[in-house]
Amino acid sequence: MSSITIIDIEASGLHIDSYPIEVAILLNGKLYSWLIKPEYSWKYWSKTAENMHGISKEELLQKGLPARQVADELNNTLGATNGLLYSDASEWDAGWLRKLYEDVGAIPYFYILPIQDLFSTDDEEKLFYENKKQILITGKYRQHRAGEDVQLINEAIAMINESDKLR
Repeated sequence: MSSITIIDIEASGLHIDSYPIEVAILLNGKLYSWLIKPEYSWKYWSKTAENMHGISKEELLQKGLPARQVADELNNTLGATNGLLYSDASEWDAGWLRKLYEDVGAIPYFYILPIQDLFSTDDEEKLFYENKKQILITGKYRQHRAGEDVQLINEAIAMINESDKLR
């Protein structure tokens, strides 16, 4: 599982009109992360979501990159991969990515798959979620920031691989 690419997306909320505000990928052990400046038509904003991820609209307007640039950079960064990315919230992340690419008139060169596709047993999947909980308790990562979430996911998977080696 070490050659997998992990993706996480933070959004303006959990609503049909929400949009992506931050995307991160972990590719070959290297972290890539982008804040996304909202498109003019992207209006929905949840204060609850803002409190969770800690990203304000003002920060996005000041530090975010144009949505088209983020879509292009994602494609360029992932161009040499097998085109498969894994997410622990694949339906949400795929929906936000679809919004990003459709709204800027681009086509993604990759697909998002559920992280569960990596596990050969229900026990491995259960262990993944237990590992995530244990890592979060340590305070090593701040949940709901895309860059830290992909690192958290990667570490939880690595712990499964280590336990498999010990058997």
